[in-house]
Amino acid sequence: MANEKQVLYEVIADISPDARGEYLAWLTPHVAQMLTFDGFLSGEIFINAEDECEITSVYRLRDMAAMDAYLAGPAKEMRADGVKRFGGKLVARRRILKSR
Repeated sequence: MANEKQVLYEVIADISPDARGEYLAWLTPHVAQMLTFDGFLSGEIFINAEDECEITSVYRLRDMAAMDAYLAGPAKEMRADGVKRFGGKLVARRRILKSR
């Protein structure tokens, strides 16, 4: 089980101030939907204390295989939903962090 290390998946979103409330309302059920995918263990939403328009969703996954399965499957559709709803008002970047 040495290679069964957990993974953190971060989605850091910079949202326009005028779309922030709508984005937060959308994000809560979005995180809940992410937790239905195999290997997703938890999900939390964080707001940058110094920039309230930077909102980070942090997901804990069972292992890298679960992350790879997400990226190969539902990731495209899940990302497209945010783009469709928020278009040019949202810029997202992502990080995948493996535990030691």
